[in-house]
Amino acid sequence: MKWKTACCVFLLGCLMLPAGGGVAATGATAVTGSVPLVAYEVFVAHVGHFTATLSWKTNGAATSQVFYDTVSHNSVVEYALCAGERKALTEKHKVTLNRLSLSTTYYYRVRSAAGSAEFVSNEYTFTTLPSPRGWQGWLVSLFVELASPLYLWGL
Repeated sequence: MKWKTACCVFLLGCLMLPAGGGVAATGATAVTGSVPLVAYEVFVAHVGHFTATLSWKTNGAATSQVFYDTVSHNSVVEYALCAGERKALTEKHKVTLNRLSLSTTYYYRVRSAAGSAEFVSNEYTFTTLPSPRGWQGWLVSLFVELASPLYLWGL
C-alpha cells in the first residue's frame, strides 16, 4: 500500500493517509483550553438627532452592553452612562442609545461577556446630528426619532 503525508494547517501534527483515500489514524490528540472572547467590527449603524445604534460582533455568543459619556475615559467604571446589559447571548450585537443631546460628541466602549470571559473594546466616538432648521424642523425630527421604533416593531 502506498502512503502520502498530509500536514494539518494548524500544526497539530501530521497524519499518514492511504494513497487511495480513507483515513488511517491510530490515536487522537485532545486539545483543551479556551479561546478568549473577542469583539470586532464595532461601528455606529445609525446616528440620529437624539439616538444612536451601535453594532459589533463577537467570536462566541455573549451579552451586550455599552458604556458612554460626553468625555473620554480610560476605564468603563468612569463612564457616566451605561445601556443596561442585555443578557440574551448572541454573536451579533446591536444596542440603541436614546435621549441623547443634539450635536454632541459621545465616547463609548462596548462590552460583551460569556461565563467568566469578558471583552471591553477600545474607546470610539460618534456625534449626534444637529437640529434641523427652525423649531418646526426640531419638532419633525423629534417625531421621526420617537416614531422610528414603532415603525420597526410594526405598530
